[in-house]
Amino acid sequence: MNIWVEYWKIKTSVDKNYYAQSRPLTWEEPNKEDIYVRFCQSREAANKFAQSMQDRGHHARIKTDGY
Repeated sequence: MNIWVEYWKIKTSVDKNYYAQSRPLTWEEPNKEDIYVRFCQSREAANKFAQSMQDRGHHARIKTDGY
């Protein structure tokens, strides 16, 4: 089983004058050219890496190709 993390930079388009107004966030699938991939040895390593990338301002998701 292969485990990898896909991550990409968060693109924000929030108007700074209206930050107090709550707006529903929409999910936009990134372009394939914007996605970076890192393979990991274990699920724990993937979780740790994904969390560190989220702390740096990236979206991250963990993917696998089997059990």
